[in-house]
Amino acid sequence: MPVPADLPKPGKLFSLGLMTQQAALRHPDSLFYLDKPFDLAPELGMRPTYAQVADLVEDTAARLYALGVRAGDVVGVYKTHNADLLFLACALARIGAVPAMLAPFLEWETVTIMMDRLRPAHFVTDAAKIAVSGEHGDRLRVIVPSTVLTHGRAAGLPSLEDAPADRRPPYHDLPADDPALITHTSGTTGVPKMVAAARRGTQLPINMQARLARWLRYSETYAMCISFVHSRTYAALATALELGINIAALTDADVDNVRKIFLECRPGGVEAHPNMYTHWEELADDPDGPLESVRIFMSTFDAIHPRSIRVMLGASRRRWPIFLQSYGQTETGPVTMRLYTRRNIRRADGRCVGHPFIGMTKARIRPRPGVDDGTRHGFIEATSTGLGITYVGQQELYDERRDGDWWNLQDIGYKSRWGCLHLLDREFDQTPELASMLAAEDTILDQLPTLTEAVFVSLPGGIQPVVCTRRDKPLDRTAWAAAVAGLPQVADPVHIAWDEMPHTATWKVKRNVLAERLADGTIPTLDEVKPLI
Repeated sequence: MPVPADLPKPGKLFSLGLMTQQAALRHPDSLFYLDKPFDLAPELGMRPTYAQVADLVEDTAARLYALGVRAGDVVGVYKTHNADLLFLACALARIGAVPAMLAPFLEWETVTIMMDRLRPAHFVTDAAKIAVSGEHGDRLRVIVPSTVLTHGRAAGLPSLEDAPADRRPPYHDLPADDPALITHTSGTTGVPKMVAAARRGTQLPINMQARLARWLRYSETYAMCISFVHSRTYAALATALELGINIAALTDADVDNVRKIFLECRPGGVEAHPNMYTHWEELADDPDGPLESVRIFMSTFDAIHPRSIRVMLGASRRRWPIFLQSYGQTETGPVTMRLYTRRNIRRADGRCVGHPFIGMTKARIRPRPGVDDGTRHGFIEATSTGLGITYVGQQELYDERRDGDWWNLQDIGYKSRWGCLHLLDREFDQTPELASMLAAEDTILDQLPTLTEAVFVSLPGGIQPVVCTRRDKPLDRTAWAAAVAGLPQVADPVHIAWDEMPHTATWKVKRNVLAERLADGTIPTLDEVKPLI
């Protein structure tokens, strides 16, 4: 279904349901670089244009409308990992529904718990997901009145493939303070919490990035390898569409896949999760230079290891490459930002995550009750114009975290005399043996470039390091001993494959799950070292 030229203008606030259409009217021939065809429209191939994607959004919206999705409906989305997740959310918003996006890597047991909290009017999935749902699929049918397949056929469920697309749904412009998008936290400490963002709140990261793009005069291809269901990704997409630039949307963070796409599209900007950059460091030595065109590297929400920043900046052949690190959470959006160059990264403190955005965010440190350790360390709290309006189905938990306009990020840190924020640890990861586990991990990774991950886990027997090496090569234990010589006593490291490291859709390590697997002996190791019990 082609995009009509008379679509309403979305006004001053971001419109998830209209952004692809408005971009297509201005920049119809700009490209998307894909590494996997859309499940929703495989016939578009690997290089669809803005115009084709906008048509896909209109077509999908019409099919969803034909199957009963209406303005105001909350719709859970849980489908196979693919960039078309972005445009499925756009199609739902085009109708005026509220998409609730779930990471494709969640287990069905977790999905049913989240849907029980959400109680959506519809649930959108695909045949591959239904095929492995088992008893949880039966539970889902009790919770949700309507289940729709994006593609394929299973269990007699209606599929978008069979729905008519001949009736264009009316456009509903959502009120500024009503929920417009529901995403979820990473789930590092349990079942992810679903965060409802108002349309006004989704504007914060778009404003921030648009200002930055204008300041940098950015107009090159932008490559993203970030979770397609994360709130951050929609802000990044909206900004790129507004600029009219080519967009590489990668589903696979594997080094060889990234190399192939980057050599073709030669991005000027790259955004990925911190642990992805660590794995991509080997691309810096590639003689074909897949990273040499990059002018701006970006990483959001988690603090990144300084080693990865140094390697990325060193791999670029641009005169003044920069690395932008943003810190925040799903609940707040970006809270602080720090800019790195080749010069300042040499003396950078990896725990410094920068300053708040003037006029949009603030940060403060609240002392921990009953803790007087002689330091300035405390709970990091923030105010943000992008603060989520609730945890869906968990309002009491949301209220516990909020104090007026201030939100407790449940991270431990401090502010320097210059006002920059320093992140030390998650509250749940603190241990008396180390002032900062994250700082200790930075130290190890700086000294051992063959490591792709070093995680310190607190177990009853002490501090247990768990490490991964590049392409699972043997660990140099002599070098390890030298690297930890200046740290408090820790156990011998357990060496595991990266694929065995429990992590979230944004590649955060689930330390609690890792600790449980170490304790019960269910995690396979690559050597003879046994974990502390």
